Amino acid sequence: MAEKIHILGAGLSGMVAAITLARQGREVLVIEGEKKLGGMHHDMPSVHTTPIDPAWMSDQVGIDVTPAFHPIKSFHTVVGNRKYELNPGPMHAIERGSRKSGIDKLLYDQACEAGVQFEFGTFLKDLREIPLGSIIATGLDARMYDFLGIPFEITRGFAGTQKTDREPWAAGLMAPYTKDYFYANCANNLMYGLFFSRGQVKIQTLEACKRDIKEKFDLELPNWEYFTGRVPTGSARNPRLFHDGYVLAGTLSGAMDPGALFGIHGAILSGKLAAMAVDNPERALEEFKEMNKYYRISYYLRRFFSRIPGRLAVMDFNMRHPLFSYPLMALTSVAVPGYRKGIWNYEIMKNAKRIN
Repeated sequence: MAEKIHILGAGLSGMVAAITLARQGREVLVIEGEKKLGGMHHDMPSVHTTPIDPAWMSDQVGIDVTPAFHPIKSFHTVVGNRKYELNPGPMHAIERGSRKSGIDKLLYDQACEAGVQFEFGTFLKDLREIPLGSIIATGLDARMYDFLGIPFEITRGFAGTQKTDREPWAAGLMAPYTKDYFYANCANNLMYGLFFSRGQVKIQTLEACKRDIKEKFDLELPNWEYFTGRVPTGSARNPRLFHDGYVLAGTLSGAMDPGALFGIHGAILSGKLAAMAVDNPERALEEFKEMNKYYRISYYLRRFFSRIPGRLAVMDFNMRHPLFSYPLMALTSVAVPGYRKGIWNYEIMKNAKRIN
């Protein structure tokens, strides 16, 4: 039996890897830089929406994650000045953080039950403090991108939360003042909104976003907090399971859709593959490449559409005529790492209703 397995990061991918290895009889230590469960303190608790089949995912990783996912009941989006009601399709809300209702707590409890050891509040400035072959799953944190020299883009923005009694609901806003978008969603009596861009975000643009979401969704979120992070979309060749003698998992591995930045699907699956890589690196690498094989196409599509004039007009046309854009939707749909359960973006747009 090999010596203790070290995992850096107690996020989704790190804990999935830890649970998998511990159930195989391994001794596992998870080292987390934050002082408590839930990852980056400024972003937790939070709620996110993602396309997923929770039962299928549970079967794939051998961990029941279904209690953490809640089917979206209603879904609205605004493109420019036009508002649409979408079909929620496979979209589910998921809570991140240390609350009992969050997926992080669900995985942490299962990890403890499997015998995983945790060390919180320890940030390693030098990877030489852990053995080669350790699993690195540090998410959006900037420091490991710098240490390993992994190409990235910087995300900046503002997030706000509030209590709510709404059923699972989601809304999106695409506007000229962001290269990405605003989204809001709720689950477990928590509303979370995030306005961000892979580019500069100014106070003035936040104020414009706040006016828009008040007008379009009758939504006001207090206590907006600034954040910045790094995402693995700095190169068309970014997805990597192995780097400098270490195993990567989650966002750091590039297991993220480079277009809309859906990362939960890839985080969970890549955690299982990182665990597999400990004993069977060849098979793990083969499955990792299969999971991310559409990354490069989506990467170039995103860069193309972010530069064309009339970007919002193109998006609005796609909303009104999704069948015309079906081939592109198919490519971007499967760019969500490992997602092979239909064309999720076509499903949500095919019966879109114009509201105004």
